[in-house]
Amino acid sequence: MDAGRFVEVADRVWHARFPQWDVGVGLVPGRDGAVLVDTRASGVQGGAVVAAVRAQFPGVRVRHVVNTHVHFDHTFGNIAFAGATIHAHDRVAATLDGEARRIRAAIAADCSDCPEYGYTVADLDEVAQTRLRPPDCTFGSSATIDLGDRVVTLLHTGRGHTDGDIAVQVPDADVVFLGDLVEQSAHPSLGPDCWPLEWPDTLGSQLNWVGPDTVVVPGHGRPVDEQFVCRQQGELATVAAVLRERRLAGMPLADAAREPDHRLPYPLADLADAVACVWAQLEPS
Repeated sequence: MDAGRFVEVADRVWHARFPQWDVGVGLVPGRDGAVLVDTRASGVQGGAVVAAVRAQFPGVRVRHVVNTHVHFDHTFGNIAFAGATIHAHDRVAATLDGEARRIRAAIAADCSDCPEYGYTVADLDEVAQTRLRPPDCTFGSSATIDLGDRVVTLLHTGRGHTDGDIAVQVPDADVVFLGDLVEQSAHPSLGPDCWPLEWPDTLGSQLNWVGPDTVVVPGHGRPVDEQFVCRQQGELATVAAVLRERRLAGMPLADAAREPDHRLPYPLADLADAVACVWAQLEPS
């Protein structure tokens, strides 16, 4: 990984990966400015993205920022983009304050280095101290950003990783940024605000715009292709099927969270939040 350097993944579509949480940032320049996809986890980290864009693309102005979903590692850097319009789903605006409370409480409970995810205590301090900048423009199902010589489309097809995940499509380059609906450097993160039963269908709807030559950029990791997304959708469908089966059978939550099943594609320990979400979202039979 060439950390912090933008790499062209398709015609005039660029992607950079950063070590903290291995989060990715996209850049789509056009005649009338550029769209930046996601802003990292703090004002300091967002400022580093601003510096990277200036260094690699002199004269390019980031006029639009898109948040693929609400989580701190994709939104807290918004504060560094003065003068840009922030775009996101309606639910990002509604839940950003709650996300800030959640992550700040988590930092207060355990503020320590985590080499596995590439962050340090100093990074966490920066996250906790960052002032939020909410979206300026929100939408429910779709929106477009006109860059003069190209159009970027924003599309929400349902709940999954959160209730406000969107795809950022660049049709002229056949590129789709899917945020954390797809991850490459680890399996998908099924956290306390996920929708496991709906995620496979949401991802399936996004696949309507993905073909064999489409470059799919995940929220974490390197760009992938249609086959990768289909495979991950199948894994998420298996998780949904097993958890639905357990919930409808009336299995107690504690038992469902610890009972192994050879069909599950991810470690059971990583599915504790998903189990709790399904138990809250689905009535037993």
